Amino acid sequence: MGTSAGYIPPSGDNWNSLKRQMGMLLDKPEKKELVLSKFITAIGGSERFSTSNRPMGNNSNSSTSGSSDRGKSFKSSSARKTSQNVLGFFSDINTNGLSQALRDRNIDLNDKNLEEIKETLIDYFTEPSIDGDTDASSRAIATVMDDLFSEISTEEELENYFNDVISTEKAEKILCGFYENYIFELFARTFFEDRTQHSNQSDTVEILDIVKETIKSKISTHQCRANLQDIDFKSQDGANFVQGILTDILEILEDI
Repeated sequence: MGTSAGYIPPSGDNWNSLKRQMGMLLDKPEKKELVLSKFITAIGGSERFSTSNRPMGNNSNSSTSGSSDRGKSFKSSSARKTSQNVLGFFSDINTNGLSQALRDRNIDLNDKNLEEIKETLIDYFTEPSIDGDTDASSRAIATVMDDLFSEISTEEELENYFNDVISTEKAEKILCGFYENYIFELFARTFFEDRTQHSNQSDTVEILDIVKETIKSKISTHQCRANLQDIDFKSQDGANFVQGILTDILEILEDI
């Protein structure tokens, strides 16, 4: 698989074992849960990765297994921050209304059509892509917004739809749905940093499809219908909540 200039592929015992399993994935699709489990272990394990604010494993000689895992750095702080901000936004809409939530964040949606509104919100919640964490977070929130806006037909429907996102099943899209897409994007970027270089390689597409569906299937077993209206997402409680959900999801993926 080709890589972009300057890309340093991950290496070390955990990664080498994972790459061997990936090489067998198309012939042995039953290995899909094992591949995901080994990936979570390789990025630090569910507990360590879900609480990490600094890159781990970059040119270091340590890993969770005591072996040398080099060439990639992993943290989840951008994902957790994005999740907390998005949940806080929809919580504020539920409590104070869309107009006030927009004013509090200096977001101007005046005279914008639905596509422009969606792009404005994506831009607001997106950080510059400087590493795997920020890149995966940005891609994941774009997918979440695409999913939300696919159910809205007109600008007039927007406020009514947004008002109850936090209190209905729609919340699953911005909670577990976000982390589901985030983990997939992190996996894809780790092994295929520039996916455009592999867009015509059927094996690459098939591997990513298998991984994406496996993540979705396993996360679907997690209860994502928490009582979000009672959480202050601007507080440490909010930060602890989104971190806890990420830990729970990673534990599900790591377990085989």
